[in-house]
Amino acid sequence: MSQEDYMLILGTNVYANPTYIVSYEADKETGDRINLFTLENGEKGLILTAEIRDEHANLIAKIDKNEFIQLNEKFDAQGEIEKGSGFTLKKKEDGTVIFNARITEDGYVAVTGILYIKGKKIHIADDAVKIDEVPLQTLNGVNVHHTYFIGTGEITLADDGMKIKR
Repeated sequence: MSQEDYMLILGTNVYANPTYIVSYEADKETGDRINLFTLENGEKGLILTAEIRDEHANLIAKIDKNEFIQLNEKFDAQGEIEKGSGFTLKKKEDGTVIFNARITEDGYVAVTGILYIKGKKIHIADDAVKIDEVPLQTLNGVNVHHTYFIGTGEITLADDGMKIKR
């Protein structure tokens, strides 16, 4: 990683890798995963790719390499990841923030928001990651908090905890 590359803060842990693929384990038996978002440290900065859905599985926004392919008319998107308060997606009706990707004062990329996938509510906050309001307190089966992981680009959120793959 170069000095311009950003480390990812997810919940209370920090991950260092050029690319971050964050997914949800849809089927524990088969290991099938659904991509939630991808962040890449590119030559021209941080690149976001994501499909964000509401609780009824309706597509809110589709972002491909920082470009909006589709945006639901009931939502508003503004900003850029590497500037000010970052990229923010929110409801026009009441201003509720659905998704935010920003660079912290310390120079990390932080992602927060509420994502829905396969009938599950995934809430990513500054201090926790929850599925259906149950905190994911383990990483690969071990209670780990406030820890740095290097070379861990694939991060899977599962009903029984978070998993990393090197």
